[in-house]
Amino acid sequence: MNTKQPFIQHAHHQDRTMKVYMLGCVDFDSLLTLQERALQELRRDQSESAVLFVCEHPPLITIGREGSHAQLVDSHQEFKSGQIETRWVNRGGGAIFHAPGQLAVYPVLPLKQLGIGLQEYKQGLEQAIIAMAAEQSVEAQVQPDSEGISSRCGQFACLGAAIKSWISYYGFYINVSPDMKLLRLVDSNRYDHRLTSLSATLTREASMSSVRESIVRNLVSRFGYRDTPVFTRHPLLNRVKKKVYVHT
Repeated sequence: MNTKQPFIQHAHHQDRTMKVYMLGCVDFDSLLTLQERALQELRRDQSESAVLFVCEHPPLITIGREGSHAQLVDSHQEFKSGQIETRWVNRGGGAIFHAPGQLAVYPVLPLKQLGIGLQEYKQGLEQAIIAMAAEQSVEAQVQPDSEGISSRCGQFACLGAAIKSWISYYGFYINVSPDMKLLRLVDSNRYDHRLTSLSATLTREASMSSVRESIVRNLVSRFGYRDTPVFTRHPLLNRVKKKVYVHT
């Protein structure tokens, strides 16, 4: 376990449990349903308990509150013919192309009960990503005035968080080893930061399982959780496998 001091430091309580769902490739709507259910449970319980969803998504484009149609490099007809859905979502950030090989991480945390604000929450996410990258032998830093985390080769992760009733949802995305041709169908590079992946930075295949384990451990440590049961299934989850054909 990470021996660094937790990002949140105050007395431990019996209900300080983070349920971790380490899931496979699941459809986006299922994760929205799971997050909403977890958010409602946390709002009802008023405890310090939390839920963390870690997964990958089939090819899909989501556009956050700061995004626009101008970020779509190809026409909408091209996306339709390739069976790629485009969704407007209530998270921070702009347009993001999701695909297998990109790790999606959704922390559902009761910020009010933890006694942290929005800036502290964002910093906790950034610190966890940078610490994970260091364990993969990648030196990373926050891109100023943006939602991105970059290495020497470009931006490999981005934040896309949201808050409802002082409970966090959505989260961030890490390009571990996705098909970069797919990701370049969207101009997510609003700040002129070159998109890359951990695999491209390392010039070898990055281990998805190692990245998953590391990011979970660092998030748990940063936000001061100790009791972290891990699940690999969820009764409401739909596992999917979707093929998308891209003409280059």
